[in-house]
Amino acid sequence: MRSTKDLNHNKAEQWWRKTDFRQMENITGYRQFEFDPEDGYQAFVDACNNYWNSLSRDGKTCIWEKFAGTVNN
Repeated sequence: MRSTKDLNHNKAEQWWRKTDFRQMENITGYRQFEFDPEDGYQAFVDACNNYWNSLSRDGKTCIWEKFAGTVNN
């Protein structure tokens, strides 16, 4: 049986993949307009994903709880 911690981490990962540019800006502090639009802002997305991937499992879950509004008691 999977722990609640593992389930929350998986939910956080799924949530991140659906996060829009505005939310990514709020989370990472990066600004879309600072990146080249030529490639559809792929460099912005890559930078945000690198930020996300640098976080610990707990860090990702904490951000998910804060920004997705799903705090588990």
